[in-house]
Amino acid sequence: MNIQIADFLKKGLKVLAVALLVPLSNAVAESWPMFLHNPEHNAQSTSSLTPPLELMWEFDAGDLIYASPAVASGKVFIGALSGVFYAIDQQTGEPAWSFETTDEITSSAAVSKGKVYFGSKDGTLYCLNASNGELVWEHKTQGKIVSSPTVKDGVVYFGSNDMSIYAIKADDGSLVWATPLAKKASSMRGIYASPTVGDGLVYVARKAYKVYALDTKDGHIVWEFKTHSSNYATPVLSGNTLYIGGYDRKLYALNAKTGKAQWQAAVDEWIYASPTPFKGGVMVGSKDGILSAFNSADGTLRWTQNLRAPISSTPAVTQSGIAFVANEYGELTAIDIKSGQPIWQETLQDDGFHSSPAIAGDQLYIGTMNGYLTAWGQR
Repeated sequence: MNIQIADFLKKGLKVLAVALLVPLSNAVAESWPMFLHNPEHNAQSTSSLTPPLELMWEFDAGDLIYASPAVASGKVFIGALSGVFYAIDQQTGEPAWSFETTDEITSSAAVSKGKVYFGSKDGTLYCLNASNGELVWEHKTQGKIVSSPTVKDGVVYFGSNDMSIYAIKADDGSLVWATPLAKKASSMRGIYASPTVGDGLVYVARKAYKVYALDTKDGHIVWEFKTHSSNYATPVLSGNTLYIGGYDRKLYALNAKTGKAQWQAAVDEWIYASPTPFKGGVMVGSKDGILSAFNSADGTLRWTQNLRAPISSTPAVTQSGIAFVANEYGELTAIDIKSGQPIWQETLQDDGFHSSPAIAGDQLYIGTMNGYLTAWGQR
């Protein structure tokens, strides 16, 4: 036998032997435990997932999916407008368990220490055992919950359309504090954004024109910032800067400690999705299908890319410098963040994306407007 071929075969057998001893693949070992990955909501993945991708599996949830997936402990967690919440096997796409609420679920889940948390429009925040779906505790509010919970240091933070921000102990569901952001609830004053947590502060935007920073210890308001239209997007914390975009067609960079505006940049249409920071910059999609990137230092424009359809989904960025962004016409696109140029695209015919992608290891997960949870892997 040729010596080079023999050496190659020996090396191959060693690699196979190691692989057989590894119980979990990269896709299972890495996680995306809450909306936009972490309490700062910066949508930064440690994965080096590289296109082209192919559809690995899809799960029919039976109704529209507006929520974004959470990935942990070998499962993908997501709820649908049917009011049913699912845990799906990360590798096979088969359901592990399901749990029914009494109203629509648009809240994305958060997973921590064997428990999964999510809200429903029935006004309840649910805590389930992540392994079997059994109810651990629930906390009822006086309004619909569309806000996605954030877990940090044993506390669950979320907003309700009763216009209050809640801090709940993650282990037993007991109330730490609740802070009202308006005197009374109304359709104009809902809380759609997920709370962002960092450096002892909770940042949240309410629909009606304001962004707040609250103290994590007692919930008192530290500062507030007024925008000029409705706010649906979740604020994003990157270093000492808080980014927020809204229906006033502006992206704001605020000093995270004081709430003072460092700069603002204008786009041509509403901003529904959250901004995504990257090294030296920040990108944001708008309802006209334009993905725009700005310099983080002064807000000057770096590049734009026309993705042709409304963007309600927040891009996720890999450590290799690729942003995966989805639009409402069912197009999933990989963008080089340095140049803004597309390097790959796949289209789901007669479908669309409102959900934001979650990347764990060598797979990307995203829900569709036709009610499918989809998993994408390297071709």
